Amino acid sequence: MGDELVVLRGGSRDGESTEVDEGVRRILAASDAPGLIDVYEANGETQALPGNSERALVFEHAGQEPADGVAPEMLHPPTT
Repeated sequence: MGDELVVLRGGSRDGESTEVDEGVRRILAASDAPGLIDVYEANGETQALPGNSERALVFEHAGQEPADGVAPEMLHPPTT
């Protein structure tokens, strides 16, 4: 299974990019809001990113959820 380049839109991670396993359609990311996590979902769009030859899948901010019970290693840290 390969990796896919994604870019996050909205929320506290707006504009950040990362790679996820192919087929991932939901990302949980650390939020700026205490006790909450940002939820991003694939919206079927792609976007060109400077410095990358491949287009990135777009994940749109879908809201926030309580971080209770979510292990830190389950959060996806964007890399850019």
